[in-house]
Amino acid sequence: MEVIPIDTLAAQKLVFDLMREFGRTPEHNADWFLSVAKGEGRPPLLLRLPDGRSALAYDDGNEWGMLEEPLVPTGDIARTVCDIARAVLGSTSVAKIVVELKTPVRKEVLSILPKTLKARAINYTMTWPVYDMHAFDSEIPGGHWKSIRNARNKFYREHQVEVRDVREVHASELHDLVDRWKEVRGAHDRAYDGRYHACIDNNFAGFDGARAMIVDGRVAGINGGWKFPGKPDYYYGAVGLHDYAFQDIGSMLYLEDFIWIKNQGYAYADMAGGEKELTHFKNQFQPVSWYKTHVFSIVRA
Repeated sequence: MEVIPIDTLAAQKLVFDLMREFGRTPEHNADWFLSVAKGEGRPPLLLRLPDGRSALAYDDGNEWGMLEEPLVPTGDIARTVCDIARAVLGSTSVAKIVVELKTPVRKEVLSILPKTLKARAINYTMTWPVYDMHAFDSEIPGGHWKSIRNARNKFYREHQVEVRDVREVHASELHDLVDRWKEVRGAHDRAYDGRYHACIDNNFAGFDGARAMIVDGRVAGINGGWKFPGKPDYYYGAVGLHDYAFQDIGSMLYLEDFIWIKNQGYAYADMAGGEKELTHFKNQFQPVSWYKTHVFSIVRA
């Protein structure tokens, strides 16, 4: 297996080409992958088997974290995960490969994992809601939406609210928002602020839409995402963060995202994975389906 550090323009071009050919999951976005690597100080790697099957990974020292599914045809996903894990753990000093896989893929990996390897217990599970934009009415009528509707009316009555493209907002204001978000969120949850700082520095490259919600003259939230790889009528809401300074700001930001996504003509929105607390919040907005991904490690047996 070839391990290619993605530290040259040629290597980056190879990543973009593979994404265009095989990208299928929400985070199969080359710009996002590189921003996460830069912002979190995790050198990016391209892992390539002799037959060309490939996966992207982050070099976290004693462990390597694979980016979602490998960049291969759908029928080769589980086999490629196993082959890359066997190659890495059999030829390097890396102690484990951390993967995040959908439930059916994980089951397949467990069923074909070589006897020289073993899968550890699930570290955590993410639930990903999918929303039907045809069914979403920006007026949010009806009994189910009453509390959110009342909160929206109160919010816009009590505050001056403006939504602007992030590229029209000074970067220092966006960085300040990320810092405020991290200060609150990091106290009780996983808060990866480095990736957001890197996206700001990279002028949100790879995003099809990124907006700042300005409340009473202060940047209070950011929404952003991109067209789902391989599904032109799907949108991935990758970024949605706020500073918790205003009551109901999270719901207002979610509604802003929905309205923007619907107005752009997307049929469905995948609004990113979360654990129990975040899933409870997102369920208020009536997803039509969910799927789960599981984060776990593969190690030597």
